[in-house]
Amino acid sequence: MRPPRYPLEPLSEVRKRALDAATSRLRGAVKKRDAAARARQAAEQVRQEHERATDRVRDAEREALGRGDLRAADLATAETWGLRVELERAKLGAAVERAKAAEAEASDVQLQAQAGAALRRSEAEVIKKDRARWDDARKKSAEAREEDAMSEGWRPRR
Repeated sequence: MRPPRYPLEPLSEVRKRALDAATSRLRGAVKKRDAAARARQAAEQVRQEHERATDRVRDAEREALGRGDLRAADLATAETWGLRVELERAKLGAAVERAKAAEAEASDVQLQAQAGAALRRSEAEVIKKDRARWDDARKKSAEAREEDAMSEGWRPRR
């Protein structure tokens, strides 16, 4: 006679597959959040580098102005350059803000994926614990049957 099959085995398989899928989604969400964080850091670095380069050029222009090396045309060119720098600063600032927003969204997706994975893990654990109880009950039942059979086989002589 073949041993009885665990009645919730199909549900156990479904829950295992759901846990695997949730874990895979979590892995993807973590990768996307990491990529978004790296993109934000890169955007911030570009903006900071732009600020440093702009400051170096402005300092050089101030020194030249102080020495009297600049003419009126140079001052007009510096003014248009300043407007362009402000436009670039605004673009870089907007890029940083977009990167921050993308990182926040990726972080939210990651949190949702973590919650989903935790739920699937707990569902799988319920089935695992039920399976352990079922196996224990089967063992106890088998031991009881064996004990009954042994007690019936041994009888004192009269």
